[in-house]
Amino acid sequence: MTIKVYSSIMPGEPAETYDRSGLTVEAFVKSFTANYRRGDSQPISCMINGAIVKPMDWADVVIGERDVVEFRPVPYGDVVDALAIVFPTVFGPIAGPQLAIEALIDIPGQQGGQGSQGSQLNPADARANIARLGRGIPEGFGYYIRYPDYLNQPRTFYQDRKTQVIRLLLSVGVGEYEIDPDSVKIGETPINELNNADFTIYEPGADLSGVPNHENWFQSPEVGGTQGSAGLRLKGVTYDQRTYFGSGTAAGDAITSISVGELWEAGTFGSIKMTQSITITDPGIGSTLIFNGSFQHLAAGMTVNIESNVDVNGTYVVSAINAAKDEIELETTGGDPVTDSSGLSGAMSIDKAGTQYALISIPSDTEIQVERQLADGSPDPDWDGSLPSASVTLEIIWSAAEFTGKRAGPFVVCPDGETTDTIQIDIFASSGLGVVDGESINARSRDIRIEYREVGAATWQEQIETVSGSTRDQLGWTFTVNLPSAIRPEIRVSRLGAEDVSVTSLDRLDFTALRCKLPTVTSYEGITTMAVDIVGSDEIASSSNNKINLEFTRKLPTISDGEFTANAATRSISAAACYVAKSLGYADDRINLDEMERYEAIWTPRGDTFDYVFSDGTAKDAIDTILRAGFAEMTLENGVITPVRDQPREKFEDGYSPENMTAPLRRQFQGMKVDEPDGVEVEFTKAGTWTTETIQCLLPGDQAIKLDKVNLKGVTDQTRAWRIGMRRRRAQRYRRWTYSFETELDALNSQYLSYVPLVDDIPGYGKASILQSISADRIVVSEPLEFEAGKTHVVAYRSESGDVVGPFPATPGPDKYTALVSIPQPWPAVTPSDREPTHIYFGTTDRWSFPALITEISPGGPLSVGVTATNYDDRVYTDDDNAPS
Repeated sequence: MTIKVYSSIMPGEPAETYDRSGLTVEAFVKSFTANYRRGDSQPISCMINGAIVKPMDWADVVIGERDVVEFRPVPYGDVVDALAIVFPTVFGPIAGPQLAIEALIDIPGQQGGQGSQGSQLNPADARANIARLGRGIPEGFGYYIRYPDYLNQPRTFYQDRKTQVIRLLLSVGVGEYEIDPDSVKIGETPINELNNADFTIYEPGADLSGVPNHENWFQSPEVGGTQGSAGLRLKGVTYDQRTYFGSGTAAGDAITSISVGELWEAGTFGSIKMTQSITITDPGIGSTLIFNGSFQHLAAGMTVNIESNVDVNGTYVVSAINAAKDEIELETTGGDPVTDSSGLSGAMSIDKAGTQYALISIPSDTEIQVERQLADGSPDPDWDGSLPSASVTLEIIWSAAEFTGKRAGPFVVCPDGETTDTIQIDIFASSGLGVVDGESINARSRDIRIEYREVGAATWQEQIETVSGSTRDQLGWTFTVNLPSAIRPEIRVSRLGAEDVSVTSLDRLDFTALRCKLPTVTSYEGITTMAVDIVGSDEIASSSNNKINLEFTRKLPTISDGEFTANAATRSISAAACYVAKSLGYADDRINLDEMERYEAIWTPRGDTFDYVFSDGTAKDAIDTILRAGFAEMTLENGVITPVRDQPREKFEDGYSPENMTAPLRRQFQGMKVDEPDGVEVEFTKAGTWTTETIQCLLPGDQAIKLDKVNLKGVTDQTRAWRIGMRRRRAQRYRRWTYSFETELDALNSQYLSYVPLVDDIPGYGKASILQSISADRIVVSEPLEFEAGKTHVVAYRSESGDVVGPFPATPGPDKYTALVSIPQPWPAVTPSDREPTHIYFGTTDRWSFPALITEISPGGPLSVGVTATNYDDRVYTDDDNAPS
């Protein structure tokens, strides 16, 4: 590897070369100086293998063995001194002739410490989420983190020239929230710990008219930072746009046969040097020389400045001039006549000392008319309006301060269809403002011209603002333009006077922002809002993780004795599910509050909660997501929203057998497949850190080769996330049977996840028949009963309501139609006249039925209902109360 350190941004040989690798760029720089400070701008640039490495990446980029590394100065202020800070052994006072950098950059009056970079203006920086068009307003439940959304565009402005402020109005979410003030942060920093930031939470519907943050400032996307610039640079004009070097003809007050610059305009002033051909008459030794030429602009007794190639240079006095003004004699300012010259002909520039020329008019693109002025800008009383009448060589240099620079714009300020009566612009001095003079910086002021008009109008109105400073520190200004009425304006901005690009000058100005004030909303019904004010400081870094965030607990009504209570902070699953249902317009009587309250009595002691923020999706998906945190799902029973919890069961509901099936029971077993998942991985957000974490849920024998990945929303506790993952994994292993059958209308009595016994007529399994008679110790049925030797048997029956009662132990009776069994009263009806006869289920204790959970009920006609079910297995629920090891 080769590390090269250059003293200039220009091509050339490196000043120093090093052979070092295996260390970061930052470590290499720090090895030369203790003055290095990490930051996003440095007085030097680093390039590795031809690619620029950003200063903020120096701490992470390692210099490899084969890398070619180049360090060069950044042309920012006093480059020499900046380099000396970082590489003092190369560019500091002990580096011999300082590698001729002073000669290259030509910094007059170079003094130690003069070139130090000024301090950066601390930006006011914080971010929020941008609401997406067509999406619902996010709504939080339980206890969760929230990154609020912008309610209007953030407004950033300069409170004074060294202080930037940002004002935000944010949506916390629909509804009411309990918010701990200490949880409100910018990135990871609590706002309460910052001296330059504060916030206020407003309840839904609060009047915000007195809060400045509610103002709606639209920021033009056309004005702002560009690559390598903080904004649109107000350059003014370049040197060659305000100069002319070449031949021309002077006569009277006009100069012709020249090329007039396109940016030249009447009113500018500067210097005009006119060099003409002359001859010299020498009357004799010791006599005063006579200079022959065109001297219509001179007068006897006038002090003049002369540049010539005949050894007459400097300041002289015209001691005599003839009437035709084509001959003059000169003397020194001490009164000695000029009697000697190096030649009898040559070229001379001669004009009155201490004057300048003003551009009066531009008759054509090859002609200008001028006026000679004193240094203070007043007309020169000694000038009769004549220039030397001659062909001359010209050096015209107009003052940069008198030029209106190239305008930035025009930009339309408002969106289409909007009007405004208030405009703001931001001007930024990225390198400070002033003129370096040795160890001090002299003050400098610059005028900014803001021009505006209504879109389509012909005439521009203007407002002049002044910026000033005497510092290397970054400066910023916000200027307001109050329009006489609300219009859709366009605007353009320029500086008066070109940018001074000399090395001693601090004069860069950028147009960084354009805003207009639009009509605004003063109240947000049903939405909790948040106003945030941040003053730029070094307490808050300008980085991508500066999002405002907070932790909340949602306020919702809970259920008590079948009725809703007042709003209170809660993490209740049932409260969240009921709220979503009611937001759809469901009345209380269309929500099964009894079931919700019954399940909440299970969830609360277990610590099952729902904590999440919804931003999109359907209401049904939201309710299902909420209930999933408690092993439940949403169903509709006769139009009533009812939760159903998948949980261990003991009591059967409706029974189904060949006696009420219209087609045989179909059973299907799904065997293990090669590509089947052998584990579940649950991804969830962990409360407190609010980071996304994963946990694996495995059963004995699982190798976690192929994982079923689950994104679990609303569960922020590792144990509960693991329990839900284990439930899913156990269901995958132990729910392998699928049952399907048809009935007439009987199945409409069942619901989703109803726990039912399915009886088949396959030998070795249960048997169904009709009750013929019943007494205290026996029953008689319509079909023969086959008792298996060495096994215990049971009897159950289907009640008049369809529910299964039993099973009860049974033994053989005196004949094959009788079973000895004691069934408690009230006994089922034997021959009901208006309903289905009583069905009897018989079989061995462990095989008299197939326990199942109904998963689908599909009406197929006036008297046909299809049913699908899965097998019930207690092992599915084994880990419901366990914890990961």
